[in-house]
Amino acid sequence: MGFKEFIKYQERAITALFAKNELVENWGSGRASCTITHKRPREWVQDPKTGLLVPQLTPIKRKFGPGADFDPFDEIGETETVWNLITNVGRIQLHTAGYGTTGLPSNGFNYIALSNDAVSETAASTTLSNEIAANGLSRAQGTVTLPTGSGTQTTIARTFTATGSQSAQKAALFDASSSGDMNHVLAFTQRSLITNDTLAVTFTITLGA
Repeated sequence: MGFKEFIKYQERAITALFAKNELVENWGSGRASCTITHKRPREWVQDPKTGLLVPQLTPIKRKFGPGADFDPFDEIGETETVWNLITNVGRIQLHTAGYGTTGLPSNGFNYIALSNDAVSETAASTTLSNEIAANGLSRAQGTVTLPTGSGTQTTIARTFTATGSQSAQKAALFDASSSGDMNHVLAFTQRSLITNDTLAVTFTITLGA
């Protein structure tokens, strides 16, 4: 290969690389992620009615100087983002809801369930092993924010407040408050909650890019 041919070859290779990157950037892929944040009350105050110490749950007012009020919670560990396993029944449900004419679901995947098991689920799974049903971490419906305009992301968010000692390290979305179809199973760093701790769980679904 002569020098001129080599230069042309390099130019074609670079052009192809940029074209591939642009396609990936513009087209994207459908997937789901989840953000996990564990917090604990930092201040305790005396309840004027009972005289008992209770956690300070509202922002703490600054005594001196300008600026925003203090967050009444300390973050335990680091906020993390993890990625999902999609189930067969979940994938079929998504296609049915979006394109079907019969068998349409009455509710979307917006119930968040938690477990303290490691992920053993596969694409064929239909239930979340040892789903938590106590201590404030029972399955609950999240707040759904749908995309607008040319947006491609939906979020499902829920902040759980522990009513007792409870650990969690796995989450999934369901389309019902009990039983139902499961989708988007994922694992996160085990969080050990005590009473009044909060666990903020936010699923972000990217679809239609």
